[in-house]
Amino acid sequence: MKENSYQIKINNWHKKYGQFSKPIQDKLKQLVEDYDKNQEININKNAIKITPGTRIIREYKGKKYSITVLVDGYEFEGKEYKTLTTIANKITGTKWNGKKFFGVNQ
Repeated sequence: MKENSYQIKINNWHKKYGQFSKPIQDKLKQLVEDYDKNQEININKNAIKITPGTRIIREYKGKKYSITVLVDGYEFEGKEYKTLTTIANKITGTKWNGKKFFGVNQ
């Protein structure tokens, strides 16, 4: 598999300076998590209301997640949930507003 330019830069850094220490790795991880929690998601205010059967796709940290809108909730990974917030929190491991996380105006 061909390395992307970012991965090449990381590998060159490691060859020249070695691995980051554990405290620095932990701090970088926390910074990335904080950034992910605070990133802005553009919501189209003119979006149509979603109806049962609609599939919502969201990519988060390089992985795609698919949610199906039901009459009284949402289906995610074979289970029913009442709110998008519950699903967003499950995906991220942190507290999120579900509508904001999925970019829907319902």
